Amino acid sequence: MMGSAVAMMYRSTRRNRGLQRLPEESQDMARSAARLRFPAGAETAFRSYYSRHSLVIVRIAILLTVVLYGLFAVLDLHAAPISRQSLWFIRFALVIPSLLGVLIFSFHPIFLRMVQPMMTLVVGISAAGILAMIGLESPGELGFHAYYAGLMLVIMAAHTVYRLRFVYATGSSILVLAGYDAIAIAHQNLLVSGDGFRVFLSNNFFFGSSLILGMAASYFLEVHVRSVYGSRIRLAGEREKSERLLRNILPREIAATLKEREGVIADHFDEASILFADVSDFTSLSANRNPREIVGLLDEIFSHFDDLAGRYGLEKIKTIGDCYMVAAGVPRWRHDHAHVLARLGLEMLAYVKRRGFGDVPRISLRVGIHSGPVVAGVIGRKKFIYDLWGDTVNVASRMEHHGSSGRVQITTSSYERIKDDFLCEPRGTVWVKGKGEMPVWHVLSEKTSHSAEGTAPSSLHGACL
Repeated sequence: MMGSAVAMMYRSTRRNRGLQRLPEESQDMARSAARLRFPAGAETAFRSYYSRHSLVIVRIAILLTVVLYGLFAVLDLHAAPISRQSLWFIRFALVIPSLLGVLIFSFHPIFLRMVQPMMTLVVGISAAGILAMIGLESPGELGFHAYYAGLMLVIMAAHTVYRLRFVYATGSSILVLAGYDAIAIAHQNLLVSGDGFRVFLSNNFFFGSSLILGMAASYFLEVHVRSVYGSRIRLAGEREKSERLLRNILPREIAATLKEREGVIADHFDEASILFADVSDFTSLSANRNPREIVGLLDEIFSHFDDLAGRYGLEKIKTIGDCYMVAAGVPRWRHDHAHVLARLGLEMLAYVKRRGFGDVPRISLRVGIHSGPVVAGVIGRKKFIYDLWGDTVNVASRMEHHGSSGRVQITTSSYERIKDDFLCEPRGTVWVKGKGEMPVWHVLSEKTSHSAEGTAPSSLHGACL
């Protein structure tokens, strides 16, 4: 028991060294979010994530822009009575249909790959419409001097509800500001007179202030979204680690059930086979060795057994000290449960027989197998495992305990199931507490005609009965 516990602690420590890197990884993600740039692969995934989660807001923002563009036509009656027909043509024949076209296009799958350019286009359409209306108005109309304020609304939308990333929002806003300066200089002639220059300077001051505030808003908004995305990535990674650990502890069916509901999980199986494998004379073997050597030895042996169990689709139950317990036929029924454990037992013996373990003397195993009904399930709330109970488990343990070193010992129940496919020899009887004398057999090898279906047989004797 002590050897197994130390081995588990050793493996857990090695895994936890990787977990210690998580704070550093979190800091890297935070720095990447502040720089508005993740590493290449993560950046591509983030942009896709950002587009998907912005789609509904983007559609609402476009629709809101259309509504406001239409409502401001009422203002044209008072601010541009002379030019209102031309302004309404721009509003209702050019800008609004263009925005509705983008809105309709947003329902096409390809739009997700073009959200940023398309919303930059929305900024351009909205700003171009306002600049065109200023250009068409007469100098005596109120809108000739006041409609530039609508460009501030466009800049605000670019940095917020249009869900443009910082670079796109800033770039499009600068273009809006440049467009206004061009109209102010070429059409409004604000640089001709001193008063006009003061108006030009004042308007640009407000535009510049709007741009700075917008840049701050879009920057911190994107940093926040990137931080949330980074947190989701970390949580997904931790969830995957937890689920992988759960799958290593429990069968996948049991793990899925445990995640769905709490309470006792138990099943009865009419037929299954249990194998116990114990390192012979392990106490004396480990007496003069330090814990690290003991742990390394058990870890190497049991890790190979884990690989074998995985290859055959078996369910490792647990290790008990220097004893390894594995089952076939639970939680998934299989008709060859006794056959596959007999094959596994022979491979276990062959492995320790041919494998050298440094300065450790030759290692040998006692392997015991019994077949019959079992109860399997998970109980408790802490440090739970998938375990087996019943007479079949007890007898299998007795088969290992009373077995011979270097042999796979089985009961009559298992023998009757495999006798046509494996060469076995009778060993006599073994007294088992609560059962009395029980006939037992040693499994020697798998018959050639059947070994071709699985792994090559492990033959321990030249002549078998």
